[in-house]
Amino acid sequence: MNELKKGILFPDKIAALFQKQKGKALFLIGIAGMCLILLSAVLPAGAKENPAVGGAQQTSEAYIEQLEGRLTKIVGSVDGVGRCEVMVTAENGVEYVYAVEQSQNVNQVNSYEGDEVKKQTQQQNTEEKYIVVDAGSGKKEALLKTQKQPTIQGVVVVCEGAGSMIVQERVTQVVTTALGIPYNKVCVTKIS
Repeated sequence: MNELKKGILFPDKIAALFQKQKGKALFLIGIAGMCLILLSAVLPAGAKENPAVGGAQQTSEAYIEQLEGRLTKIVGSVDGVGRCEVMVTAENGVEYVYAVEQSQNVNQVNSYEGDEVKKQTQQQNTEEKYIVVDAGSGKKEALLKTQKQPTIQGVVVVCEGAGSMIVQERVTQVVTTALGIPYNKVCVTKIS
């Protein structure tokens, strides 16, 4: 109120700041800071990953590519293989299993005739609901319990050394052991 009595208004103070170089610099820095704060509120925040809420979800294509890369590296290091390429096929995609809350209600009614049960009826109701958690920004998501990777359908390995039966057997053993699949799901052939 003292400032109003003196007749100094807010726009006059700003004008006085512009007259001084230090004041001008501070004023511009303050404006820039407010703009950054405003932008941080307007622009979408970076994805905050919460593995329990699905942040670690991986697509089946990404899983297969990663698996092919790892197999190419390990098969390529087998003695006699040389240059190689690996292709992995999957039966299905990634399966997500979400946490559920289960409630069960059992009603049993018995009709008696003397000491013996004449009629017995039983009714059972089961209700399942997904457990939902706050994922931030007011968004609700189901709680991810586990993520099952795709089932491997088959593997094809094409390599320079596949002309040798010994190399084919070594590669087949490496792939079947690494993936836990049977021999009949692995094909090893010579590269052209």
